[in-house]
Amino acid sequence: MAVNSITTATPAALPESATKKAGGALDKDTFLKLLVEQLRHQDPTAPADSSEWTAQMAQFSTVEQLTNLATSTHDTARTTEVSQAVGLLGRTVSYDDGSETPATGVVQRVDLGQNGPTLTINRVSGISPADLSDVT
Repeated sequence: MAVNSITTATPAALPESATKKAGGALDKDTFLKLLVEQLRHQDPTAPADSSEWTAQMAQFSTVEQLTNLATSTHDTARTTEVSQAVGLLGRTVSYDDGSETPATGVVQRVDLGQNGPTLTINRVSGISPADLSDVT
């Protein structure tokens, strides 16, 4: 059976782990693997048109740049979140501590963890800045 098209390699030709990413999206590594598979399964008697390869390389470049942009945006958001938390040091805040009335205290410390910054208020640690209801 002859392979007549550059588009014959499908995600089914790759290991399942290569195609399953967060949210079901394909990342740049998977895209590149698909491109290599297309090259490997190309019919040597009827090579693909160079304009198709140019288009696919442009798509790969776009995927890579979008990935870089997403990473940069995430890093910027994280930096902003940390800066805002540090700006609360020494400030009096009210926060939801699970009781009927909001607790009030002074932000004494900011801890940085995997899930973002947490605050220590009146010796109570692990308070999320999202739980604050008032800053004075």
